[in-house]
Amino acid sequence: MTTQHRTSGSPSASAPSTTARPPGAWRTACSRKADPPAGMGRIIGTVRHPAATAAITWVLAIPAAMLLPAVAGRSPFTPRGAVLPIAVGGLLLAAGLALAAFRRRGTDPPAGAAAGLLAAWVALSLRNGLYGTPFGFAGLTGDQGRMSAMATRYSATAVPSDGIVAGVPTEYPPLFPWLVGRAAALLDVPAWRLLGDAQILAVSAAVLLAFLLWARLVPAPAALVIAAATLVAFGDPRKAHEVIALAVFIPWVPAAIGRPSRARLHWLPAGLLGGLIVATYLGFVLWGALGMLVLAWSTWRASEDRRGYLKHLAKLLVAAAAVSGWYLVPYAWTLIRDGGQMVSDLFPAPAITGDPFPFLAATPLGALQAIGLLGMVWYRKTAWWATPLLCLVAGAYLYRAMGTARYILTGHTGLYYHTARMVAALLAVAGVLTLMHALPALVRRLATRDTVPHGVTATAIAVLIGWIGFAYWQAWTPPTSDPAAATGNRRYAVLAHTEPRPDGTRPRYAPDRPATRWFPINPIKRAVKDALGPHATPHTLSYDERLFAYLPWPGYIAVDRTAASSTSHWDDRHAALAALANTTGPKPFANASRTTPYGPIDVFILRANTSTWTWQDVHFHPTQFAPQYFTVRSLPADTVIAVRRPG
Repeated sequence: MTTQHRTSGSPSASAPSTTARPPGAWRTACSRKADPPAGMGRIIGTVRHPAATAAITWVLAIPAAMLLPAVAGRSPFTPRGAVLPIAVGGLLLAAGLALAAFRRRGTDPPAGAAAGLLAAWVALSLRNGLYGTPFGFAGLTGDQGRMSAMATRYSATAVPSDGIVAGVPTEYPPLFPWLVGRAAALLDVPAWRLLGDAQILAVSAAVLLAFLLWARLVPAPAALVIAAATLVAFGDPRKAHEVIALAVFIPWVPAAIGRPSRARLHWLPAGLLGGLIVATYLGFVLWGALGMLVLAWSTWRASEDRRGYLKHLAKLLVAAAAVSGWYLVPYAWTLIRDGGQMVSDLFPAPAITGDPFPFLAATPLGALQAIGLLGMVWYRKTAWWATPLLCLVAGAYLYRAMGTARYILTGHTGLYYHTARMVAALLAVAGVLTLMHALPALVRRLATRDTVPHGVTATAIAVLIGWIGFAYWQAWTPPTSDPAAATGNRRYAVLAHTEPRPDGTRPRYAPDRPATRWFPINPIKRAVKDALGPHATPHTLSYDERLFAYLPWPGYIAVDRTAASSTSHWDDRHAALAALANTTGPKPFANASRTTPYGPIDVFILRANTSTWTWQDVHFHPTQFAPQYFTVRSLPADTVIAVRRPG
């Protein structure tokens, strides 16, 4: 009994044991005592996962990235102001290499932290380029003004509608400007002031999301490089919604439709992501549709459970349709009921004659893309990723070929030239995956030692990330020499600083040249307020679309025909406007402008010439706007406004 009592572990009965203890047993016993509870262990394990590490790091770092340029307080047109992101990036790279030198195993958490820091650094680089201006890249010119108009529209309504012609279902995917507009309404801030920051955050989030999705499919260091390569292939902040849609779309296709090395993405999150992609930017789904059909067919043929795979696809499509239905259903119903006039793909874009073969460029990115093209073909039967990416690339090129033929026959492009963005990113991603697949075997064959020297992989990744970061910073930072001579992407950074504010004042660091013409928004608002009251939202005809970027007034017609929604029937509206301009007599004109086929025009904002007032190619005569029917004012910048009198 005594012996049994002693061996039960009673403290009072403990005695030194003469039994030999295995090496390290004492340390093991101590570590067991210090082990956290099971629930805490799961929490720690989750936090150490590279996806969680990346997300946490990004959330902690992004406020500093957005605020640091203001803290530094230097003009991005000066060398000291411009190199701020490079200095921060260099310190981060040095810290990462130092960490890699002391850490000999467990690369996933550091890769996750690096991904979060890279995404935050991208925000710092872009925010630094826009420091001193309230506008986003390119100011309010072209598509940027129209995106701001959509955001401004959604600051006044949550119903998806065209950014200029109110009440018409939107043709352009609304999710990004909808979020900006609703945030503006919530914060009581003009939507145009939020657009630049929203673009920055979207590009930054694109890097993070690309890493999170790829980390589910490949090792975390490879996911880090893929996220960076996707950014350098297509990271235009003017098209931030496209950047984030493409970053999600590329890994989504093999994860949801293909046969990834790990478990296929469940139909519910796959469907949710698919619907969000459609509502953010529909183009990549259209250009990749042929490739996705071929991929689904080949996956179904190779599947052991064909019925289960078809059920997976059906549920995925239902979930995607449910998420994107708020946008697609009104748009499709309007086209079925009223038809449409597709004019937006008649724009003679310079990219129509652009180079469709980026992998032939004599640049580091071109070399990576060439490796990707060869790798997709070489590994199509042995690597799970090769066939999905190859299907998407081939499908995009086939769409481009058919679009080119259609353009020759009809003049409609179907925007086929935008496939270059998707192809460039796909080839870059395939290049990284090819190197990941091929390099280990090559090193084993050529190396003079059994293992790769410690730190070589981390150094190679750091060099690659450093090159990508520098290239991206250089492309989107305003020039420090002559802003008027800026070309390419740098020109868009300059235009962000030359766009006048609504009151005509220029941003803090606006260069003398180039100069952007002021559109007198504040005088227009005062004229309408004096005539109709402070809360008026009149139906307006404006010769400059920047009006709708600032004010959520319903417009009669878009200025740019090749940027108009098909649901707005631009050609018919233009014909009605031309007929109105030919109406003689003040009273008939006043009555006709109140009852056009597409609703009233309460405010005319026209360019004042010598003897006529014009809207594009439509000419009005000052005598049509008689004082008994309209209040007329001459405004700065050769602008005249005629406001219909109440009653």
